Amino acid sequence: MSASSSIVLVGVGGAGCAMARGARRAFGDGMRCVLADTDAASGQGDGEFLLLGGDRLSGRGSGGDAVTARLAAEDSAAMFDKPLSGARLAVVVAALGGGTGSGATLEAVKHISALGVPVAVFATTPFSFEGEERKRVARGMRTLVEEAADVAFFVPMDALADGEDNMPDAMRRAVDTLASAISLFWRVVERPGYIQLGVERLRRVVMSGGRGRFATTMAQGPTRAADAVDALARSPLLAGGRSPVGTILCGVLAGDDLRLSEVAAVAKGVRGAFGEDCAFELATVNDESTFAGRLGVALMLLEGSAS
Repeated sequence: MSASSSIVLVGVGGAGCAMARGARRAFGDGMRCVLADTDAASGQGDGEFLLLGGDRLSGRGSGGDAVTARLAAEDSAAMFDKPLSGARLAVVVAALGGGTGSGATLEAVKHISALGVPVAVFATTPFSFEGEERKRVARGMRTLVEEAADVAFFVPMDALADGEDNMPDAMRRAVDTLASAISLFWRVVERPGYIQLGVERLRRVVMSGGRGRFATTMAQGPTRAADAVDALARSPLLAGGRSPVGTILCGVLAGDDLRLSEVAAVAKGVRGAFGEDCAFELATVNDESTFAGRLGVALMLLEGSAS
């Protein structure tokens, strides 16, 4: 994505900054990205960095206190104005349950929305073993973030990591999984194939909004289209919606060997699994250098009504 792109990725909090950086690495050069945290250590590395609550916290972080982080973000809300200049859509990524990821995310979303920029949020929720306090904070902030954002995707950390991993590997796997998924959706918009999803079309889909679910998968071999649909139909990330699906956004990513029959099979299979009667948006990416011999599907299910 070029620096002039009208989509901006915003990482909030330590984990949010890590996931945003991971998405940028997975996508490659050119992703327009801004990182924001109360801890100055998150600014060590590449990318534009906003230190939230500098006068209040002096870059030492929020100490895991969501209220402190929220106040720090309120102090610094205007810092988002310049990085979001010209944006038509913002994608905010964060981890709920801690301090900055919980408190500052809400204020960032509210301020960006006040700028007239639609906001999609991808947020993780704590591992089941992390304790009731972190889960309580995440539940409370989840409700508020969902109300403030145009569309929100909440992903339990348990669903992103293998239970047999040690803790460092589990955290790394969770961050990498979500980052890779975000990068695939970025490719659908920024590196289109024969069926294109432009920024304005994506903006309209996001603004149909509500709560969403998402998943990505990659397959190869002669039955890769069917295998991809089967993997998505069984994905725990797409299960358990509280409302009927209103809109399906489906991106098919492959190399130069992508066949029309495969696109048709994915579209038919996805609609059969998740909703024949809801609005359906399809886009393709043809990228031989990244997807040679493989077929990926990036899928968003939005529970809001199609506009």
